[in-house]
Amino acid sequence: MNLWEAYDKIDYYLKGKLLTIPPYPCVSGNKVHELLDCLEKPDPAWGGVQGEILRMVANPWQRAYQIEYRFKPSKIFNDFMKVIESATYDLMVGNYICSYISLVPVVEAVLREWAAESYKEIKSVNTDGDFSTFVFEKNLVKYLKEKNGERQHNPKFQKWISNQIKYFDFMIKKVFYLNFKSSEKGLKREFNRNRTLHLLENVDEPEVLRDNNTRIFLLLDIISELYLALNDELYVKNTFYCDYEDNIDFNLRWKIYIKNAMESIDFTDMTIIRFAFLNKDEKLCLSDDKKKKFLEQKDYQIEFLKNIKGKI
Repeated sequence: MNLWEAYDKIDYYLKGKLLTIPPYPCVSGNKVHELLDCLEKPDPAWGGVQGEILRMVANPWQRAYQIEYRFKPSKIFNDFMKVIESATYDLMVGNYICSYISLVPVVEAVLREWAAESYKEIKSVNTDGDFSTFVFEKNLVKYLKEKNGERQHNPKFQKWISNQIKYFDFMIKKVFYLNFKSSEKGLKREFNRNRTLHLLENVDEPEVLRDNNTRIFLLLDIISELYLALNDELYVKNTFYCDYEDNIDFNLRWKIYIKNAMESIDFTDMTIIRFAFLNKDEKLCLSDDKKKKFLEQKDYQIEFLKNIKGKI
């Protein structure tokens, strides 16, 4: 099995989970074969290939990279960086509800920005003259395919971008924006913009929330990849010549993310809230005795902070 056959086999499986191989520079030939091994010989403890994708997307280093070298250089994300910054932090501290709900409207917001920027090239309004996600998506996909078809000199990159276009087209047209009637069952019900924003569905199931956080970040990653790929100079600068080792902003984000991700393994305030008040499983909920111990801990921490501030 050659590289692209392995890629397609993995992606076919992931499509059923509403996922795809992320568009990250770390996805080398070796990485694809590692993912194939996870698919063919899954380790239940690590969640197989789906678990590997979840970890790739939520990785603190990768999230810092996406902000610094994908979202920030893409103009269509500029007005929404405060939301993305806040949602990414929430992801790292385990505040999955706020992270997911904050990012759901960002998808349409960046598409509207893209439509406004490219209104001369890409039609985005319906017969009434109003912006339509489906009209824009249809014409955007056509536009992206035409532009990608011009990359005759680089067939590997052409295939790479083609895979991202397919995922974007599938998620927008067949999943994320479906109406209530068309999204009554399965994963299409779980990862649905209308059900999330209008009904607040699927925000109380831990595994669904975890997976939806991965899906929403991945969808935004794909959008930024497609947007940036239209500008060869900007894409190369932020892929092959990114200076992350010396980039203060990148490293500050990364260290904040990794610190909070490591702390969330233990009982942070967010995990205490989750197990004390949000979790419905009685076996996982904190007992009253455990809550009392955390209450004593908080009293001690508050007094300690009062004393420290009083000495400054």
